[in-house]
Amino acid sequence: MSRRRIGFWYRLAAVIAKPPLVVLFKRDWRGMEHIPADGGFITAVNHNSYLDPLSYGHFQYNTGRVPRLLAKAGLFRTPFVGMMLRGTGQIPVYRETTNALDAFRAAVDAIERGECVAFYPEGTLTRDPDMWPMAGKTGAARVALMTEAPVIPV
Repeated sequence: MSRRRIGFWYRLAAVIAKPPLVVLFKRDWRGMEHIPADGGFITAVNHNSYLDPLSYGHFQYNTGRVPRLLAKAGLFRTPFVGMMLRGTGQIPVYRETTNALDAFRAAVDAIERGECVAFYPEGTLTRDPDMWPMAGKTGAARVALMTEAPVIPV
């Protein structure tokens, strides 16, 4: 199955997040045609603000290919946010622990099932005052090499 079913949790997230996103932010989305219709793929997304996952999720949701984002494990312990992350099937990243490889394995498995996995290669918000990306981590590239999935920069 290449298109993950947009189930209850994604629909709930859309009902909650889309109205304020539509009202508060101008969307100038380009490149939706580069999102594959079938098969697993990776997106590499810049992380400039705390709203990036919401705006990227909105973009990706509108393509019909819902993403699985890698997110720091601490977010999954936040009461409402954690419930939404788990419900929508996001992937927790346990940094610098013995569980750190779990995210890598989950990403590979998702891509092999034909899903989209979104990486924020910097691993955190950019700290550059001019919003330039920081040096990226290698996870997206390693997963791409292992799965032969295309990588789409966003």
